[in-house]
Amino acid sequence: MVRGVRALLVAVAISLPAAAREEPPAPAETPILVPSPIPVGFLLAWKPMVLSVRTDTGSGAQYGSDTFQPFRLLGRYTTTLLEERMLARAEIEGGEFRTDSQSVNGVVRIGSDGFDVTARALIGTAVRIASGFTITASTGLITRLQRGRAVGGAPNIGVFGATSNTELEFRVAPLVSLSAFIEGGLLPWAYAEQKDLGELGVTSEFRTRLQVSIDVSTRMSVDVGWDFTWWHASFTQSRILSPTNTPDQALLVEAREHALTIGLRWRPDPARP
Repeated sequence: MVRGVRALLVAVAISLPAAAREEPPAPAETPILVPSPIPVGFLLAWKPMVLSVRTDTGSGAQYGSDTFQPFRLLGRYTTTLLEERMLARAEIEGGEFRTDSQSVNGVVRIGSDGFDVTARALIGTAVRIASGFTITASTGLITRLQRGRAVGGAPNIGVFGATSNTELEFRVAPLVSLSAFIEGGLLPWAYAEQKDLGELGVTSEFRTRLQVSIDVSTRMSVDVGWDFTWWHASFTQSRILSPTNTPDQALLVEAREHALTIGLRWRPDPARP
């Protein structure tokens, strides 16, 4: 009996290493690198627009102007932060900003014969919801400076505040993408303003864009879009329309920009699916 048990133990001891050697090794895990959906790169675009400006003192429109502004440019640079988890973007646009002038007592009191510049510094992120569908959102700072060159070419003002936006991008074909963009901002702080404008209440901004992008190479795309931007500013104790009388109780200035954007977008890595 004892010999039988010993023989069984010896057989088990011999078979265990053989069984261990026969087990296949576990497959090595290879991480799959998923490219970031953040649209990195640099955009340079021509952005002609039709500018409509209206002013109101509470008793109806006091001034109106509709002009075409062909000499305008847009530049935008987008990169990533925190191992491609975050988006960082700098954007500047501007150029010609001409409106019809209006005289009060023979002096040009409102209108512009100069330029404007709008700059944004944003951070955000992008998420790929499904194949070919990406949502990008960002928030940050915005400033706008409007200056007139002519003597009395008013109003001259700079404003500063915060803005946020969201963009939906759909890849409808291997080389074609469609996108829809919306942005809103509040700019409550003024600088370099013309004194007779009065006290700034707040400036608000609303912008939307519809765009088509066509990949012409692995690193270059052509972007064509329609932009609409609405600026609204309110002032109190303004003298701009009544320089010799009691200051107006309020002054409302509204600007609407209908723009065509045609640009080239370069990216440092090949186009992503």
